[in-house]
Amino acid sequence: MPFSSTLAAIDDWLAEHAPLTWRDLAPPATGSELGAVRAHLGVDLLPDVEALLRWHNGAGRHRPPYCLAPGYAFLGTADMIALARKRIAADEGRLLWRTWNPRWLPVAADGRGRCLAVDHAEDGRAEVTVSSEDDGDGAPKTWPDLGNLLSKTYEAMRYGSRLMGRRRVVTDGRLDWDDA
Repeated sequence: MPFSSTLAAIDDWLAEHAPLTWRDLAPPATGSELGAVRAHLGVDLLPDVEALLRWHNGAGRHRPPYCLAPGYAFLGTADMIALARKRIAADEGRLLWRTWNPRWLPVAADGRGRCLAVDHAEDGRAEVTVSSEDDGDGAPKTWPDLGNLLSKTYEAMRYGSRLMGRRRVVTDGRLDWDDA
């Protein structure tokens, strides 16, 4: 399914099954907000990342937030930049290894130090990686691109299937993910 179709399908599913989560999604990012992310990265945004931010600029303020993957709340542009800067600063004091690449853009976070980062590398990989502040516990979970990840999230939302050890639940009009 094309990326724009996946985003539309997520919107439609949320509007029908989790309307409070859907209403809480932020409006699309403005041109200046997108420009701030580009300036931070020093490169153009990948088309899927720009499409994601033109769809909605984050999850909103209510709990539970909309998650791009189970447990990973969708960040708005300001939070993406702030988290990336925090991770870059944390790496400055490390002598042996780095846990962050300056061309990564965090698009979602779990609130416990892990995030989903989209690689804006020059080779155009666009891989999505689960990154943590203490990477080193083996190979991290990855997806080939943002479209692949959101397609899997949509399928798990729609069919109630398991993803990343969780299943969707809808309570009082809000989408959440419980351990499966």
